[in-house]
Amino acid sequence: MEKIHIMKFSLHSYEVDFRGKAHLHSLLNYLQEAAVQQAALMGFGFEDLIQKKLIWLLSRYHIQVSRYPRLGETVEVATWPSGIQGTFALRDFTIKDQKGTQLLAATSSWILWNIENKHPSPLQNYFTEDLIHPKRSLEDPFDPLPQLKKTDHEVSFRVLKKDLDLNRHVNNTVYIQWALESVPKDILLEKSPLEVEAAYKSEAFCGETIQSRVQRKNREGNPGYLHQIVNPTKESELTRLRTLWG
Repeated sequence: MEKIHIMKFSLHSYEVDFRGKAHLHSLLNYLQEAAVQQAALMGFGFEDLIQKKLIWLLSRYHIQVSRYPRLGETVEVATWPSGIQGTFALRDFTIKDQKGTQLLAATSSWILWNIENKHPSPLQNYFTEDLIHPKRSLEDPFDPLPQLKKTDHEVSFRVLKKDLDLNRHVNNTVYIQWALESVPKDILLEKSPLEVEAAYKSEAFCGETIQSRVQRKNREGNPGYLHQIVNPTKESELTRLRTLWG
């Protein structure tokens, strides 16, 4: 079994923005598909685990983008299990163009969750050391992300059926889309997210209304923001994020 799984994708018209550059969520969908395919090959994919009342839950995500590929480009996505951090399984990613230049690096952490007893399940039963390629595309200890001290802007969204994944809750990429949509219009239309950090804390379900809140924070000379996705009805925090634009 190959420890590094590689897939190729070509950018379609529905995966790019008005500038002809890939949407970030298009690239995140590529990462997700590569991870799903490798997990299935390794024996801990959705179909294997759901029979045991287990699912993977994404806890943290850190993405850095060097360049967004354009319409018609073919990119190579690589992913691999990169380690174990306590009760969390680590998975890393890269995206490269046809010349081999790296466009994106990402690292993530996951919990193996028992949907019956609502507790983490031991990783060692599935995520064994012999499957791990111990290299991080991004070094991140996944320290807590800061809370918003104030809300500069807020946008509300209703959870649609198309936002749901196989686990019947909102897909992880949707929370990032909600966060990006909350930044000022001039930033959204003129710049692109270069870095996204996300900490997933709770679930959202079809029909619920959520709020995407943002606070401006300048970082390294570029526009930066702190984000919080909340369910105001339940008074629960769903996701905390940090973004950098350029």
